[in-house]
Amino acid sequence: MGEFAGLHKLRIGDYRIIYTKTGDSILVLRIGHRSKVYRS
Repeated sequence: MGEFAGLHKLRIGDYRIIYTKTGDSILVLRIGHRSKVYRS
């Protein structure tokens, strides 16, 4: 699977937020346009 397998993804309009839950917190890993957010 890909680099972001197992992470949470949230789509807001044309943007995507990739995050993970760490206990009672949320760690945002990447925010970007849907066409570019998965590129390294």
